[in-house]
This record gives sequence, structure tokens and C-alpha cells, in this order.
Amino acid sequence: MTAPLQGPVTMSVPFAPESASRVRAALSTWLGHRGSSPAVVDEARLVATELVGNAVRHASPLGNGTVLVRWQEDGSDLVLSVCDGGGPSRPERVEAQPYDVRGRGLTIVDALSTAWWVEHHTQLHTVNVRIPLR
Repeated sequence: MTAPLQGPVTMSVPFAPESASRVRAALSTWLGHRGSSPAVVDEARLVATELVGNAVRHASPLGNGTVLVRWQEDGSDLVLSVCDGGGPSRPERVEAQPYDVRGRGLTIVDALSTAWWVEHHTQLHTVNVRIPLR
């Protein structure tokens, strides 16, 4: 699966943990093509991994059995979105204890982004993130 090297990107990936690696690879190539620093690429890859992982772990697939991932440059930011079929709870940041093995994902997203928000529509839930590209 390849993604365009310029402009907005939309990827429909299987509702499976392995899809995070496909998204990471495509996002890395896209950011590398635009000349992003290694630090920006690493942070964006980590955020994408957390969002796709959370979708697969906590939500349901879209009607066609996939997760939809989109990104685009918006001024000096990357706007990344992950759409799924929603789950029993709304995504929220929690304070994980040092011994917890889960619960740090959205804390990581919060730390690496300037903003993140959730949109809920019938059968479509989207987590959006704004990441600085500098």
C-alpha cells in the first residue's frame, strides 16, 4: 500500500494491530519527502501508532471492516485523523500509575501534539490530532 507523497493522504487499513506499521511506514515516507526532521517523523509515527492501536483495541471497525487514517499539512502543522466505528466509551486521557501496563496512549498523544479532539457521528468516530511540523 502506497500513499501519495504530496497533498492530503487517506488510507483505509484493515482493522488489525498490524495496520499501525503500514500507517507508520506511509507517514514516514510522506514526512521524509517534505523534509521533516527525524524528531518530527518519530513523534508523528508514535502518535499514529497510538491512535491506530487505540482504535483496534477499544473501538469497532467501520462498516467495511477497516480503520480510516487521514493526514495533511495545515500551515506549520500536521493534522492526523483516525476514524473507526466507535466503542463503548469515549476516548479520554487517563493518569496511569507507574506499574500500569496500559493507559499511557492518549497522554503520549497529548504531550506530542498541540491539540487533539474527538468527533462523534453515527457509526463514525474520529480522533484528530494537530502536531507541529517544526
